[in-house]
Amino acid sequence: MNHQTTTNSSTKSKEPLHPEEVVTTVLLLRHGHTQATEQGKLYTDPTAELTEAGKLQAEALGRWLKKQSAELLLSSSSRRVLTTAEIVGECIGMPPVVVAGLDEWDVGEWEGRAYIDIKAEEPELYKAWINDPILNKPPGGESIADVSVRTKTKIDNIIASNSGKKIALVTHAGIIRSAIVGALEMKINNFWRVVIPVGSATRIDYSASFAALQYMSLKPGDQGY
Repeated sequence: MNHQTTTNSSTKSKEPLHPEEVVTTVLLLRHGHTQATEQGKLYTDPTAELTEAGKLQAEALGRWLKKQSAELLLSSSSRRVLTTAEIVGECIGMPPVVVAGLDEWDVGEWEGRAYIDIKAEEPELYKAWINDPILNKPPGGESIADVSVRTKTKIDNIIASNSGKKIALVTHAGIIRSAIVGALEMKINNFWRVVIPVGSATRIDYSASFAALQYMSLKPGDQGY
């Protein structure tokens, strides 16, 4: 009788369906409400202050973040963002670290103006911009394509320095939009279709293979969050 050695499939060392990868979580928090936000103005203004409503939104973000076990709190440098980050930091017992290169879209000579006013006062210039609001720049400012490249470079650097951690980053709508579009490998012309309210939270998980958008525009304090 021949005895053949056979390998039972149930005793084989099982290869995982997907190899494990280090995941770095980035929680992107938009700053609280400002007066300019309410007026629908374009502004990079690093000195814009939070309103009382904005401070309450920052407190709600802080209470929510306390449950998320963030290991690092980062902030861009404008006053409205840093004030938000400081309020959040008080809630979680962690001072924010300011990082350069994640400030809002630079709107150049359109600083402090509303789209409707620019259209009325400089119709030809506005029309030229609106024909391609991704690649064209406001006079003296930067394009959305520029913002997208700047955001990707900076977030890649943050992840490389903090691999495997859960990072909270307080920043601007333009930066968060750029991060979402980049993570999902969307066409950049979808930038304007992404809505990021003040005082909201967005989560993106990054690994070597891909990025996954877990949720976006969550408003802590709403619906029990």
